[in-house]
Amino acid sequence: MNRPGSGHHLTHRSLEKTIVMRTSSASRPYAFSRHALLATILAATCLAQARASELSALWGAYRGYHNTALAYQTDPFWVHDFAHGKLDLSLEGSVGQVTGPSGSDHQSLWHVGLTPMARWWLTPQSGIELGIGANVFSGTHLGDKRISTAYQFGDSIGVFHRFASTPWSLGLRLTHYSNADIKRPNPGQDYLQLRVAYNFD
Repeated sequence: MNRPGSGHHLTHRSLEKTIVMRTSSASRPYAFSRHALLATILAATCLAQARASELSALWGAYRGYHNTALAYQTDPFWVHDFAHGKLDLSLEGSVGQVTGPSGSDHQSLWHVGLTPMARWWLTPQSGIELGIGANVFSGTHLGDKRISTAYQFGDSIGVFHRFASTPWSLGLRLTHYSNADIKRPNPGQDYLQLRVAYNFD
């Protein structure tokens, strides 16, 4: 037989548990936002030490997911000339937003990144670029994907062309984000991006 008032105590405890769970869940985005803010400050500090070379806008999509970003690339800090080309290394900082399919839960996340970029110039205006860097996302759910960790590696490979006698260049870049199976599930994200850049040199 239940003691008088026992139902009231159980209801009260259940209510307290629900409030604690909801409060804890609601605080998670703010924790991720703090990580993203710290990453932004670190990236800005590193980039502030170098002269800007390019400012670019990127837009990409793949299977209903979209990625829009702004990137700031430094002057090359290392250059090697070949007989028929040139290789240089620079640093790229980026901030952007990824969105999931319309109508899905957890539809968008912000991200910041810092990536060393290598460019192999095949001609004076055109070449291939490759980068592997670190990124921080504002959460771990995007559309129907659970990416497990806010910290993600970003791999990029692309082609570019700088128009002669102008500061503008155009490129196409394939970018992949994942946590390298540090924690699962690790579905990854892939984006084919169009890149438009303005060169300050």
